[in-house]
Amino acid sequence: MRKLIVMIIAVSLVATAAIAGLPEGALRSTAKIPPVKDAGAGTKIGALDCSGAIEVTLDNSYIGDNTGAANNVAAYGCSTWNESGGEVVYHLFLSEPTMWEVTLTGDGCDLDLAVLDQCDEDLGCLIVVDSGVVTNTPVSGDFYFVVDGYNGAGCSYTIDFVTGTPPPPPPVVDFCDSVEDVFGTTFTGTTCNGVNNVSALGCEDYTEAGLEYYYEIFMPAGSSFTADVTNTADGALWVVDACADPLNCLAYADGTLTGGLETVSYTNATAADMYVYLVIDSWGTDSCGDYDMVFAATGGAVATEQAAFGAVKAQYR
Repeated sequence: MRKLIVMIIAVSLVATAAIAGLPEGALRSTAKIPPVKDAGAGTKIGALDCSGAIEVTLDNSYIGDNTGAANNVAAYGCSTWNESGGEVVYHLFLSEPTMWEVTLTGDGCDLDLAVLDQCDEDLGCLIVVDSGVVTNTPVSGDFYFVVDGYNGAGCSYTIDFVTGTPPPPPPVVDFCDSVEDVFGTTFTGTTCNGVNNVSALGCEDYTEAGLEYYYEIFMPAGSSFTADVTNTADGALWVVDACADPLNCLAYADGTLTGGLETVSYTNATAADMYVYLVIDSWGTDSCGDYDMVFAATGGAVATEQAAFGAVKAQYR
């Protein structure tokens, strides 16, 4: 790994609705970036009709068609999309907390999938997705899955209900010894020789399951930094407060796709010197890439010789 030690002063700092009846973040779309779609018509047509809901079980696939189905709902309470096509409703009951994934595949038209925890398009709406939804934690109870047509779309489709696997306990994180001393403001590297230590710390928009590279940054009281990173993978950046468990998220960035520029900033607003760690990460299981980083730092005195890192740390402790 590379270790970056800087004395720096000032750089400027840089919706999801709560899920009804479920823990925050319990469900997520299988697509990283939701598509941009037209808003609903704004006029309530009627109430969602679940009287003919099709009972389903996990680990089964169902074929359907919403062509000519009743169009009672034009929009859902947790989405702005125009869902003016016909609706087909499925009902799943889980007596025990269970992980699952549901995937909708339309045959030649644009269908969406609304997930509800009660038969009410407003009060029960959990999430509306373009193609698939997955749980981040085991859930139980009643779920209604409504296949609806975007902008009046209607066609045949397949909907798959699959039991998910609970995530394994997170590995013990300790990358403190994997370092080498480097100095400067521009860096190139790769994450493809790394491992996945940091995936979710509670500040992220997406679970980042890619391989990683790390920089340690010495920050005097009141100092700030900004890191601009372009990655050949779908890059993400973390700033964390330690190199071993427990880690706390100080800043996070994942606003672009593959090859896009990610920017993260952090300011030491305390009255004490501190060390923080910049993690170069990416979205996608075991994904990795080559990256270029520009690190903005100004002011302060810093040792420039290739000193042993322990000796450099000792100057500030």
